[in-house]
Amino acid sequence: MSETKMLHIRFPAKIVDQMTAYLKTRGVNRNRFIVDAVAEKLRREMRVKSFKETQGVLTPEDAPEWAATSATEWVEKLRGKDRVTSSWDI
Repeated sequence: MSETKMLHIRFPAKIVDQMTAYLKTRGVNRNRFIVDAVAEKLRREMRVKSFKETQGVLTPEDAPEWAATSATEWVEKLRGKDRVTSSWDI
């Protein structure tokens, strides 16, 4: 078992009530739900940070094939003809 630490965190009562009702119907542990939610948020934040830090690292000369085609065409070519993406009309 990994090391844990106890935190005392205040939540708005309405959020606690909504979370409790939601988790009760699914039989999910509230602590596990909160830990998973925070871990997911941290992964997203770190991904955004990485994107911002690497933005502009490549010049057009570094990847000339990207300038010759659209992003969609480039991804479709990368994936292969059998894995063409479909457009989603909303």
